[in-house]
Amino acid sequence: MKKVNTLDLEIPDNMRVGWQNIVDLLAQITDVPAALVMRVHPESIEVFSTSKTEGNPYNVGDSETLGNGLYCETVINSQQILTIPNAQKDPEWANNPDIQLGMISYCGIPLLWPNGESFGTICILDSEENHYTPTYIKLLESFRVSIESQLTTLFQHAKLVQMNKELKSRVHTRTKDLASLNYSLSQEIDKRKAAEQKIYYQKSHDLGTGFLNRNTFEAHLNHQLLSKVRAPEQSFAVIHIGFTNGRRIQARYGYKALDKVLVEYRERLDCINDMDVIIGRPTSVDLAIAFSVKDLQHRLDELCNHLVEIGHSEFMIDSDKVHLHAFIGIATSNIDDDAESILQKASEAMIACKDSGQKFAYYSQSHSETQTHINKLESYLLQAVRNDDLMLYFQPKVCPVTHKWIGAEALLRWRHPVLGDISNETLIHMAEQNGLIFEVGSFVLRAAIEKAKEWSEYVDNFKMAVNVSAVQLKNAQFADQVIHLLETYHLPPHFLELEVTESGLIADEVVAKNTLDSLHQIGVTLSLDDFGTGYASFSYLKKFPFDFIKIDKSFIDQMQSSTDDVEIVRSIIQIAKKLDLKVVIEGIESEFQEQFIIKEGCDVGQGYLYGKPMPCQEFEQSLINQNYLGSTQYALT
Repeated sequence: MKKVNTLDLEIPDNMRVGWQNIVDLLAQITDVPAALVMRVHPESIEVFSTSKTEGNPYNVGDSETLGNGLYCETVINSQQILTIPNAQKDPEWANNPDIQLGMISYCGIPLLWPNGESFGTICILDSEENHYTPTYIKLLESFRVSIESQLTTLFQHAKLVQMNKELKSRVHTRTKDLASLNYSLSQEIDKRKAAEQKIYYQKSHDLGTGFLNRNTFEAHLNHQLLSKVRAPEQSFAVIHIGFTNGRRIQARYGYKALDKVLVEYRERLDCINDMDVIIGRPTSVDLAIAFSVKDLQHRLDELCNHLVEIGHSEFMIDSDKVHLHAFIGIATSNIDDDAESILQKASEAMIACKDSGQKFAYYSQSHSETQTHINKLESYLLQAVRNDDLMLYFQPKVCPVTHKWIGAEALLRWRHPVLGDISNETLIHMAEQNGLIFEVGSFVLRAAIEKAKEWSEYVDNFKMAVNVSAVQLKNAQFADQVIHLLETYHLPPHFLELEVTESGLIADEVVAKNTLDSLHQIGVTLSLDDFGTGYASFSYLKKFPFDFIKIDKSFIDQMQSSTDDVEIVRSIIQIAKKLDLKVVIEGIESEFQEQFIIKEGCDVGQGYLYGKPMPCQEFEQSLINQNYLGSTQYALT
């Protein structure tokens, strides 16, 4: 409830008359010229009632500002009785304003509202010295009780009025609220029904396309289509379509753009309009189509060829033309299949289609076994990455003239108790296939740079070569990752050599060029690996900032029996020199090959003649022996 403001309360006329009688009677009994009821305000005090006696200088309505040492102000502040027989003889009161009115003696007590707030005072004043007797004081106190009782009545009445007003306001507000609530309830019922329908739709559909989500798709398969298998004239199949460039479209144009393309993709499937068909979206970049129809095999071939045609057609996103790169897997039902198993078969067929490069593929048991084997390998590799079971071997890179080890190539190895030893190329391919290439690549870079920092203390300009996969090179953050690792291990950039194959450049030339330019600018050595095996290797020497070319060992293997290979290698070296590039030749296994590369001015040799890939400790010991013991012999084979 709101607090009653006593300052705003008006004293009614009947109370004023009663208080006038009180002060008149009080002045008459005590035989003084003035008896007063004073009312205090925030900044002043007012004569509220004054006796009608001879010699009374006070009139109703007279007021005095607070803070000037008034008798009544002292009573209000102290909330105690105050008696002053003669102010002229009392230094404390000698300057009181009432003396100027002739009032030199005073007796007053406080008046309070029932809530404890001050109303003012009731007092008597005399123009002569007056030692007010206890009887006079008791008389004052009795009148105070009477006045405060009336103040209590007035206060309680005001409180009741205010409560009644607030109650009426609440009743009015509540009535309006109830009317509004009654209206809102009817609307809420309609909204709730609509919301329940919307929730059900959202739970069962992909919101971007309106296709069924995976759970609802499976439920429809189990409850609708599988029951039709029992009818001999009906059979059904599930087609799983995976869009390999779906995520790229999402990243470039946004999720809604791919949603619109998939809706349009469905609209172009006019050949399924006469079928009992359902379409689901198991993931954001996959579609699943299940249908039941007579003459299933004929209709399947027709539908799959139609899907291939649609995949080759163009879709518009803004003003750009895009194609959907789709792989299609088909699974037909057996009597024992449920929705989950047939969807899994269709998914395996889609993956087999992707691996084989076919336009579409039917599920077979061999696909399942192959996929199971791949899954095991991927699981083993994932455990190896998580448990730090991978290791690096190092093969020396040698100056063919001095036999000094001037660098090393870091090669990934994995020794598995079941699978045995797995080489660098196999590991990288597996990591690229299952998405672990970034973790595996980070491990190789980190471990190689750490060792390069240690071994740079033994050999001046010791270069650590690391192979970079096509997937890594497509990552726009790859250069930042390399720079971060170089800074972490305090390795100057020129001690690191990155070997890039032609396939890595083909994957995304724009990103690859930006990455290689960034690394070249900070001083990282760049080498084009397997040079001569690609159809456009020479063009890459113009486009990219390579420092080395690495001639593939296939040209070296047949040099003694093939003059063509000799001339090819000699020509490559000459071209490299004219382009101010250094040459690394791998696969050196004989002194004949070594003498040839020395004669042709090759800068670096690599091969079993100098050393096989070896574990870290073995390589480090050989490196120390060579530099501190002066051993530069050929490697033992």
